[in-house]
Amino acid sequence: MRRILAIGGGGFLMEDAPSPIDEYVVRLTGKTRPRICFVGTASGDLSTHIEKFHLAYGDLGCETSHLAFFRSTDDRSITLSDMRARLLAQDAIFVGGGNTKSALAVWREWGLDSVLKEAWDSNVLLAGMSAGAMCWFQAGLTDSWGTPYRPLDCLGFLPGACAVHYSGDPERRTALHAAHQASSIPPSIAIDDFAAVLYTDTSLDSVFSWRAEATAYETLREGDAVIETALQAERIGG
Repeated sequence: MRRILAIGGGGFLMEDAPSPIDEYVVRLTGKTRPRICFVGTASGDLSTHIEKFHLAYGDLGCETSHLAFFRSTDDRSITLSDMRARLLAQDAIFVGGGNTKSALAVWREWGLDSVLKEAWDSNVLLAGMSAGAMCWFQAGLTDSWGTPYRPLDCLGFLPGACAVHYSGDPERRTALHAAHQASSIPPSIAIDDFAAVLYTDTSLDSVFSWRAEATAYETLREGDAVIETALQAERIGG
């Protein structure tokens, strides 16, 4: 069963306390000690992101590793020469936030895009936050070039487009609606901070939130109007 969990914002990269969404990632693997790899390309393999990942998921009982393109390796890192075999042996792959355009360029140069597709087709859970949420879709609404936000072609595993940090940044909503009006972005899923969406195969399965009023929205253009529909979210974490 192919699954992708796209997180609008939150988790170990944004929250100081343990987050329900990280616990949910572990639960989705169905394993008591899952193997989970962090891909931090979008932040240039920022060491603070890597350490936050190992701490958060190590505390959740996972066997953690990370794939590093830019930083010196340690005994937790996956070497590029061993990238395909090691990633296909994971129970989950988690992609961090940062510059989506830069990450995609590096992945395509090194062939990671094909490995991620193979992992997904092999039922490895794919997950990620912010850039790590947008990357799986046909397009993402990104500030990779700096502001203003604009559409970017992404991996295309999932249909449509994705916007993140949605309700917390009014400029994103304005930019997404403008992109729909210009017919420059396909029908989209827009995800708030502290909300996530789960896809099974290529269909939206569930919406989750762990903060009041956080949710996700379907957006599209109909005629001359942009229609935005709030989706019902299942509360996790109490």
